[in-house]
Amino acid sequence: MNRFDSGFALIELMIVVTIIVILMVIGIPSYQNMITSNNIAAESNALLGDLQYARSQAIKQGLPVRVCTADTSGSAPYTCSGLSSWSGGWVTYTNNPPTNTVANSVLRVQQPWTSTDTMTSTSATVLSSVSFNNFGFSTIRGSVTVSPLSGSVTSKTVCISIVGHVQLVAGGDSLCP
Repeated sequence: MNRFDSGFALIELMIVVTIIVILMVIGIPSYQNMITSNNIAAESNALLGDLQYARSQAIKQGLPVRVCTADTSGSAPYTCSGLSSWSGGWVTYTNNPPTNTVANSVLRVQQPWTSTDTMTSTSATVLSSVSFNNFGFSTIRGSVTVSPLSGSVTSKTVCISIVGHVQLVAGGDSLCP
């Protein structure tokens, strides 16, 4: 065996580097879409879970329970902001007697999102809070859509019916039953 036959030729190395670059150019945008899709799913599932939790607590405790948009970047006590953007966080609390302040028992607090996704009420009625009575019925019908800032990822919408049914659909609020 000749001592010059061991190792790679420059042309072989260039071909391998070219293949790696091509795979990265194809793979990185797909990876970004996957990350954005996972963020959208996590954000919408967090709201869905808190709404379902609020409904179950209203039935369990026999008291009205409310979920409202709030500025949660500071410290407690939190107040309902009345904004249609849910990206700043929200508070779940027992609402007896029914008021607009979070002076009663706080059950859960969702901190603001760090992503650039938007989470806003897209229904005809601006949805800044949802209350469930002791039977689990909602006081309002509406939806909140979580949308990516950019990209080809489908938005997700949390739909709230007047009977208290909360569900997640892919796409806009026009798909809410």
